[in-house]
Amino acid sequence: MKVIFILIKYTIQKWLRIGYWLFRLSKASFGCKPNLSFPIKMEGNGKVFIGDFAVLKEKLNIGVGNKANLTIGNNCLLEERATILVQKSIKFVIGDNFKLGAGAKLYVNNNWHFSDDVKIETNCCVFAREPDNCGLLIINKGSRIGDYTIIDVVDDISIGENVAIGPNCIIYTHDHVYTNRNVPAWKGGLVKKPIIIEDGAWIGSGVTILPGVIIGKRAVVAAGSVVTKNIEAESIYGGIPAKFIKKI
Repeated sequence: MKVIFILIKYTIQKWLRIGYWLFRLSKASFGCKPNLSFPIKMEGNGKVFIGDFAVLKEKLNIGVGNKANLTIGNNCLLEERATILVQKSIKFVIGDNFKLGAGAKLYVNNNWHFSDDVKIETNCCVFAREPDNCGLLIINKGSRIGDYTIIDVVDDISIGENVAIGPNCIIYTHDHVYTNRNVPAWKGGLVKKPIIIEDGAWIGSGVTILPGVIIGKRAVVAAGSVVTKNIEAESIYGGIPAKFIKKI
């Protein structure tokens, strides 16, 4: 009898939850001909606008906090199990032809802006990895971020136009002071620095980019490299740490 009661309670809670998601979805504004595959999890009291010809796949998770705004342009594709969470009072604007791949996660704690034709592929994770330290993320037109890439937005990150970031990359904007012997190394004081990746740069797969780095226009970083210093424009770098190989 107890098992039956638990099952009934679970079923009621499930349908109430789905009903709430549908209610919040009805409050969102869509352009013409949206293509929605249910269930879609939509939560929060913020404002959501999604443009024409949107494709939202099943198990998508969108949360927009109180007084927050999420705006996505036309022809967006938000794949299954993807997540966009926008904290309260934050404005997040995305241009046309945006793609968020299956399982990818965007945790937005500052006023980010993505231009047109930005693609973020499967299982990427983009968020500030330290509480209360939330940088500004700008991704310009035509840039691509490959599968399973992690972007740490503790400090500001600017990604130029037509930048290609390969799969399995890690971009860090913070480090810790690990000289204090009284605390664990990873709990030392926070050190954060912005990162700039300029137009047309190509970051190979498995690259790690450390805080404070500028990667110049049309630079190429070889797969598996660790970037600790600035990369010159129109140049190829590679290795651990990444070093100059040749001019393009």
